[in-house]
Amino acid sequence: MKNKVYVGIDLGTTNTLVAYKGKKGDITTLKFLNSGNVLPSVLFMDPKTKKIEIGAEAYREGNFQPENRIRSAKTFMGREKVYELPMEDGEIVTMTPTDVATYVLKAVKARIEKKLKLDADDEICAVITVPAAFSGIQKEETKKAAENAGLTFLGLRPEPVAAAIAGAEGLAANSMVFVVDIGGGTYDTAVVALDENLNPDIVSQEGDRELGGDDFDKVLYDYLIEKVGDDLGVDLSNEFKSELPRETYLYITAEIYDRAKKAKEELSNVSEYYAKFERFTIEGYNNNEPVHLSYKITVDKFNSLCENIYSKIEKRLDKSISEFKKKGYDLSAITHLVLVGGSCYIPAVIDMCEKKIGVNASKLCDKTTAVAEGAGIIANNWVAIGENIGGMTAQSMGVKVAGEKFSKIIEKGTKYPCKRSEIYTTTYDNQDVVRIAIYFAAPDKEEHININEHEYYGYFMLDNIQQAKAGVPQIEVTFDFDSSEQLTVTAKDLATGSINTLKVERGAMSEKDTQYSNPMAIDLLIDCSGSMRGQEMTDAKNACRKMINEVVDFNINEMGITAFENKPTVICNITNDEQELLKSVDKMIAWGGTGMAKGIECSYNKILRSDKPDKIIFLMTDGEPNSGDRSEVVAEKMRRENNVRLAVVFIGQQKAKGYSIAKGVAKANALEGEEPLFYTSNNMSELGAIFKKVYADITRAR
Repeated sequence: MKNKVYVGIDLGTTNTLVAYKGKKGDITTLKFLNSGNVLPSVLFMDPKTKKIEIGAEAYREGNFQPENRIRSAKTFMGREKVYELPMEDGEIVTMTPTDVATYVLKAVKARIEKKLKLDADDEICAVITVPAAFSGIQKEETKKAAENAGLTFLGLRPEPVAAAIAGAEGLAANSMVFVVDIGGGTYDTAVVALDENLNPDIVSQEGDRELGGDDFDKVLYDYLIEKVGDDLGVDLSNEFKSELPRETYLYITAEIYDRAKKAKEELSNVSEYYAKFERFTIEGYNNNEPVHLSYKITVDKFNSLCENIYSKIEKRLDKSISEFKKKGYDLSAITHLVLVGGSCYIPAVIDMCEKKIGVNASKLCDKTTAVAEGAGIIANNWVAIGENIGGMTAQSMGVKVAGEKFSKIIEKGTKYPCKRSEIYTTTYDNQDVVRIAIYFAAPDKEEHININEHEYYGYFMLDNIQQAKAGVPQIEVTFDFDSSEQLTVTAKDLATGSINTLKVERGAMSEKDTQYSNPMAIDLLIDCSGSMRGQEMTDAKNACRKMINEVVDFNINEMGITAFENKPTVICNITNDEQELLKSVDKMIAWGGTGMAKGIECSYNKILRSDKPDKIIFLMTDGEPNSGDRSEVVAEKMRRENNVRLAVVFIGQQKAKGYSIAKGVAKANALEGEEPLFYTSNNMSELGAIFKKVYADITRAR
């Protein structure tokens, strides 16, 4: 007979925990090999065998081959992040944060099966917790990871709510609980009201997807890197600058990282900690004998180093308190303060929370296991309470309207399940079809109306609408968000009765812009000089993938990719084959100088072979071209002779010489009185969004 086991999973940035019902009927946490009741959320792929390790062993193996280790992947869940793991045979294995989460959950599933002695046909039903600040996209990716891992997915529940439920055993009826959850990579707060039966109801919530224990670790790591480097006379800021053998550099930095984490943990209990290094051996230094180093770190020093992090936490707490007060409450209504997550062991964090909220933190709740235990309680009472626990929307949801604006239908902070409708109309006379493009508000941009700043989810079309003058038809758009966080969008023409509905799942549809009929050829011209090594190159590749996967409509358009360093390289010819383009992206390698003019000429000659009437080159550069570069001359010639447009994207500081050169190139390509297509940012990770904006600008201009 098939058995069902109900578990709660805290899928954390740093560690993953699992809670289940033990033989005595109590909720207990699962033990993992070599790491107690936590499973480090770390993946390592052996470059020789391609075997994947998860957990403590993956962390250790990655100390000496960090390029094959992935940690803190949850921070990038649902974003344009792709990890590239090099294999000995030359293959580059790509992996997304969702893939990493899938492997972590597969390891969890295997451990549950072994511990509880389950058969192959037994079912593991899981409730997985997520930060209250997680976006709809991030939640969708978490759900996908659970299903890919072979778990029976019950639902997602906010981490603060799970913590409140875990602590409810020691709380009185009709309590108002302020929960602060600071994990490895995320910060969450929620105020949870418990009724007379201790059933939870979220009153307010706030969060930050990029604030947590990793920030504390990095501050201490940077401090110790500098101290050790100074004493050794070595620049340890990166492997190249250190001039050390690779194995030696990796060993030293791994030791420093481990001591940094240990220092953070110990300083939660003691006033000072000595970070000791007793096994460093560097050839030609100290007669090749082990180097003994020791650094005293006091609580005061730690707090001094972490001032900026404390400031961020304080600002977030103030915002959380403000949101709570907007609901009509005063802080005096708070009866309990529950702190969970590794960073809430830090005394300064505890003091800050207690002073801000005006209540002493509960000592009954285990900061490490509370979220998993709460999820376990929800899972094992799924029919009674779990299924009906709703939540509060972490971001507003709405549609794109005329003027590239975001129109909200469900506001952030709305309790769900909920259903809301708005009336829209047409933008031109006798319009017979409307496009319903669905967006979620981006973090901390709730008041921004520019649609390009928000998170795209999908679209569908409503046809057979009333044909009349613009503004006459009445199109009712309804958003229905249920307790399982499934969004269903319905559009109805109130005159004709025409109706269409979409169950929104990320990836089900993409915004391939089909409203412009003039076919276009695009060539992505990417600077692959030496300054693009590492994460810059990865971000550039991700931007190219975004263009291919989400932006360009290959039913009518074509695209190619060209790279340039000292000389240009055709990465992919102009084509409408999406798979060919995607495969070619990995061919880009960063090295050499910046031969921009040669790159533009190569791209120009290539794109001229396309028969598409509109031709445009997207040039991305992050630096100054080689001496004697003639890019402006080439840019002017290609527009004058064959009307090939050039959009220039410069990534870097505006004071850099490369900025003014790039801007001049864009200006040289523009016709008299025409605004140059010039875009800039300080962050390469924003390149994908910039490419999308360029595409939107040029299609609107047509």
